[in-house]
Amino acid sequence: MRQYNYLLYAFTCVLIWSFIPIVSRFGQEGMDSFQFLFWSNLISAISVIIVALASGYRLTKLFILPRDVLIKVFVLGFLDCLFYLLLYYGYSIENGIAVLVIQYSWPLVIILLSVVLLKDKLAGRQIIGIIVGFIAVIITFTKGQITQLHVENPTALLLVFSGAFCFALMSVFSRQYSIDPYISTVWLFIFSTLTSFALLILFSEMQLPSKAAFWPTLVNGILINGVSYILWFKAMNTGHSAKIASVVFLSPVLSVLWLVLILNDVFEIAYAIGVLLVIISGVLCVGAKSQSQKS
Repeated sequence: MRQYNYLLYAFTCVLIWSFIPIVSRFGQEGMDSFQFLFWSNLISAISVIIVALASGYRLTKLFILPRDVLIKVFVLGFLDCLFYLLLYYGYSIENGIAVLVIQYSWPLVIILLSVVLLKDKLAGRQIIGIIVGFIAVIITFTKGQITQLHVENPTALLLVFSGAFCFALMSVFSRQYSIDPYISTVWLFIFSTLTSFALLILFSEMQLPSKAAFWPTLVNGILINGVSYILWFKAMNTGHSAKIASVVFLSPVLSVLWLVLILNDVFEIAYAIGVLLVIISGVLCVGAKSQSQKS
């Protein structure tokens, strides 16, 4: 069973990340994107440091790093901050459905970057599985009506895709660098916090979360953006990029279901179709052995 731990890590991340739309909706009450991003990052940095220390890591191991490692984790933190900044900005100026679809192009980008940068080789059924997973996202978010993907501001979608590319690049680099998941997560959020603080000072103002936003921001910082990254880096370090990507497509489908169950949004038959396609995608990808594994 230990050989499938990467699937457990990935699925746990997917389950946690599926609550992002709900937490973000309540967490940004009374705050702009720069403020929400900064406080989430700060809480994430504190929480992952606590988790690392509780897991037996010494302060010297966490904070005394060679210069080349510091440069690598700075790159991870900068890319992560850029992902969220571009994503939030995209939501503010473009159709939400279009943004969601473009946002979840990052599992596809992970596969492409893994092939180009890490020389991964994919089985034919894995390629089909990834395509099916992305189709599931489109059907789910458009409720089966593809014409809803009306784009009024192509620049916004370009920015969102750039953000998705940043997250995919961060994920691939985390595997290529082979840095300890706890250490890389701690420093990712330290540098991401510093970057978001600089952006906050430049483009917004310091403001404490409102009472309504406090708990959603805390949950977002500790669990959704914090501890989940440790699990994500553990999953990526195993090298099963295609199989992990197929699991990720379940996250947006679950997000829509939570909106139906928790916020009483209307249920659409397209949601059930989306779930079915994601399951098919997972079976195709997880059940296949890549050519690199066969050799």
